[in-house]
Amino acid sequence: MMIKTKFLGEVEIREEDILVFPDGILGFEESRKFILLPIPENEIFSILQDVEREYVSFIVTDPWKFKEDYEMEVPDSELLKINIRKKEEIAMLNVVTLSDVFEKSTMNLLAPIILNTENRIGKQYVLSNVSYSTKHPLFVKNEGTDHADS
Repeated sequence: MMIKTKFLGEVEIREEDILVFPDGILGFEESRKFILLPIPENEIFSILQDVEREYVSFIVTDPWKFKEDYEMEVPDSELLKINIRKKEEIAMLNVVTLSDVFEKSTMNLLAPIILNTENRIGKQYVLSNVSYSTKHPLFVKNEGTDHADS
Protein backbone atom coordinates (compact mmCIF):
# COMPACT_ATOMS: atom_id res chain seq x y z
CA MET A 1 0.00 0.00 0.00
CA MET A 2 1.15 3.57 -0.63
CA ILE A 3 1.27 6.17 2.13
CA LYS A 4 2.27 9.83 2.25
CA THR A 5 5.05 10.66 4.69
CA LYS A 6 6.29 13.87 6.23
CA PHE A 7 9.95 13.39 5.30
CA LEU A 8 10.12 10.87 2.43
CA GLY A 9 7.14 11.74 0.22
CA GLU A 10 5.08 8.78 -0.95
CA VAL A 11 6.41 5.37 0.00
CA GLU A 12 5.15 1.85 -0.45
CA ILE A 13 4.75 -0.23 2.69
CA ARG A 14 3.58 -3.72 3.50
CA GLU A 15 0.56 -4.04 5.81
CA GLU A 16 2.33 -6.76 7.79
CA ASP A 17 5.05 -4.20 8.73
CA ILE A 18 2.58 -1.83 10.42
CA LEU A 19 3.14 -1.27 14.14
CA VAL A 20 -0.01 -0.88 16.24
CA PHE A 21 0.00 1.43 19.27
CA PRO A 22 -3.30 0.74 21.09
CA ASP A 23 -2.88 3.91 23.21
CA GLY A 24 -1.16 6.01 20.56
CA ILE A 25 1.94 8.10 21.29
CA LEU A 26 1.97 10.71 24.06
CA GLY A 27 0.29 13.81 22.67
CA PHE A 28 -0.85 11.88 19.60
CA GLU A 29 -3.26 9.39 21.14
CA GLU A 30 -5.38 9.29 17.98
CA SER A 31 -2.39 7.98 16.01
CA ARG A 32 -2.37 4.23 16.40
CA LYS A 33 -0.81 2.78 13.24
CA PHE A 34 2.83 3.49 12.45
CA ILE A 35 5.54 2.22 10.18
CA LEU A 36 9.26 2.31 10.95
CA LEU A 37 11.07 3.64 7.88
CA PRO A 38 14.80 3.76 7.28
CA ILE A 39 16.40 7.07 6.39
CA PRO A 40 18.40 6.62 3.18
CA GLU A 41 22.15 6.45 3.80
CA ASN A 42 21.67 6.71 7.58
CA GLU A 43 21.93 3.71 9.89
CA ILE A 44 21.56 5.62 13.17
CA PHE A 45 18.15 7.25 12.82
CA SER A 46 14.79 5.99 11.54
CA ILE A 47 11.38 7.54 10.99
CA LEU A 48 8.35 6.41 12.96
CA GLN A 49 5.60 7.51 10.59
CA ASP A 50 1.85 7.50 11.23
CA VAL A 51 0.32 5.47 8.41
CA GLU A 52 -2.87 7.55 8.27
CA ARG A 53 -1.59 11.08 9.04
CA GLU A 54 1.43 12.21 7.08
CA TYR A 55 2.08 15.15 9.43
CA VAL A 56 2.61 12.81 12.44
CA SER A 57 6.16 11.58 12.17
CA PHE A 58 9.04 11.15 14.61
CA ILE A 59 12.78 10.73 14.19
CA VAL A 60 13.81 7.83 16.45
CA THR A 61 17.00 6.06 17.41
CA ASP A 62 18.41 3.28 19.53
CA PRO A 63 19.24 5.09 22.79
CA TRP A 64 22.36 3.04 23.46
CA LYS A 65 24.04 4.45 20.36
CA PHE A 66 24.28 7.77 22.21
CA LYS A 67 24.09 6.84 25.89
CA GLU A 68 25.74 3.49 26.60
CA ASP A 69 24.76 3.56 30.29
CA TYR A 70 21.05 4.20 29.62
CA GLU A 71 19.05 2.12 32.06
CA MET A 72 15.33 1.76 32.45
CA GLU A 73 13.01 -0.37 34.47
CA VAL A 74 9.69 -1.15 32.86
CA PRO A 75 7.27 -3.12 35.05
CA ASP A 76 6.22 -6.53 33.76
CA SER A 77 2.60 -5.33 33.90
CA GLU A 78 3.43 -2.69 31.27
CA LEU A 79 5.26 -5.19 29.05
CA LEU A 80 2.33 -7.59 29.28
CA LYS A 81 0.04 -4.84 27.90
CA ILE A 82 1.77 -5.40 24.56
CA ASN A 83 2.18 -9.14 25.11
CA ILE A 84 5.93 -9.13 25.76
CA ARG A 85 6.83 -12.30 27.62
CA LYS A 86 10.51 -12.72 26.68
CA LYS A 87 13.30 -10.15 26.48
CA GLU A 88 14.03 -11.29 22.91
CA GLU A 89 10.70 -9.74 21.86
CA ILE A 90 11.65 -6.22 22.98
CA ALA A 91 12.98 -3.35 20.88
CA MET A 92 13.45 0.12 22.37
CA LEU A 93 13.51 3.45 20.57
CA ASN A 94 13.65 7.04 21.73
CA VAL A 95 12.26 10.11 20.00
CA VAL A 96 14.85 12.61 18.77
CA THR A 97 14.29 16.36 18.46
CA LEU A 98 16.53 17.73 15.76
CA SER A 99 17.99 21.19 16.20
CA ASP A 100 18.96 23.64 13.47
CA VAL A 101 22.46 23.05 14.82
CA PHE A 102 22.64 19.24 14.64
CA GLU A 103 25.07 18.99 17.56
CA LYS A 104 22.39 20.54 19.80
CA SER A 105 19.80 17.86 18.98
CA THR A 106 18.19 16.04 21.91
CA MET A 107 16.61 12.68 22.73
CA ASN A 108 13.68 11.86 24.98
CA LEU A 109 15.13 9.40 27.49
CA LEU A 110 12.20 9.80 29.90
CA ALA A 111 9.56 8.19 27.66
CA PRO A 112 11.00 5.37 25.53
CA ILE A 113 9.00 3.61 22.84
CA ILE A 114 8.74 -0.11 23.52
CA LEU A 115 8.04 -2.46 20.63
CA ASN A 116 7.05 -6.10 20.65
CA THR A 117 9.00 -7.35 17.64
CA GLU A 118 6.91 -10.52 17.38
CA ASN A 119 3.38 -9.13 17.21
CA ARG A 120 4.32 -5.56 16.15
CA ILE A 121 2.50 -3.86 19.03
CA GLY A 122 4.05 -0.81 20.66
CA LYS A 123 3.62 1.68 23.45
CA GLN A 124 5.33 4.69 24.87
CA TYR A 125 6.13 4.40 28.55
CA VAL A 126 7.05 7.22 30.92
CA LEU A 127 9.77 6.03 33.29
CA SER A 128 9.44 6.80 36.98
CA ASN A 129 12.10 7.31 39.63
CA VAL A 130 14.75 8.38 37.12
CA SER A 131 16.63 11.58 36.46
CA TYR A 132 16.29 11.38 32.66
CA SER A 133 14.73 14.23 30.73
CA THR A 134 12.80 14.67 27.51
CA LYS A 135 15.67 16.82 26.18
CA HIS A 136 18.84 14.80 26.82
CA PRO A 137 21.65 16.04 24.52
CA LEU A 138 22.58 13.55 21.81
CA PHE A 139 26.14 14.74 21.91
CA VAL A 140 27.92 15.27 25.22
CA LYS A 141 31.15 17.20 25.15
CA ASN A 142 34.11 15.47 26.79
CA GLU A 143 36.03 17.62 29.23
CA GLY A 144 39.35 18.73 27.85
CA THR A 145 38.40 18.16 24.21
CA ASP A 146 36.13 21.09 23.46
CA HIS A 147 36.34 24.43 25.18
CA ALA A 148 34.16 26.39 22.78
CA ASP A 149 31.70 27.20 25.58
CA SER A 150 34.36 28.29 28.08
